[in-house]
Amino acid sequence: MQLLETIDKRLSKAEAVMIGLLLLFMSAVAFLQVITRYCFFHSLVWSEEISRYCMVWLTFIGASLAVSKQEHINIDLFSKQLNNFCRFDFRLILNILILIFLVCCIFYGINLVISTYEGVQMTPAIGFPMFIVYLIVVLALIAAAFHAAVRIILFFSGEKKA
Repeated sequence: MQLLETIDKRLSKAEAVMIGLLLLFMSAVAFLQVITRYCFFHSLVWSEEISRYCMVWLTFIGASLAVSKQEHINIDLFSKQLNNFCRFDFRLILNILILIFLVCCIFYGINLVISTYEGVQMTPAIGFPMFIVYLIVVLALIAAAFHAAVRIILFFSGEKKA
């Protein structure tokens, strides 16, 4: 149990660092685009594409971090009222539903990565392999599924942190 919690905490910390670095990089690329456009009258073709991929990666890594911290979207009012009524913790049901959803997304995401890898699809502006763009999304989904599974395991082991 201690090993799972340690891996979970370190993964959460790595996700937070990646989010910060992606946000910093995305901001720097956007700032560079503004400078080159208005000062040198030349537009960078690749800056919008890189910013878009950074935003997608940032979103999925952030979703994984939200699952880790149990700060994802839920109906708080509904769960609090039911907790008072029947004294059942609905976080378990929520984490099970999240895990099922993530496993489905991972399955289809892996198929998408394989098909883009076999098709040798490249990004239009920078010529980057498209399967890597999708692979990072799948890895973030796997991390989110790991976080949800750890929360379920902690719930059944009686840990208060779940």
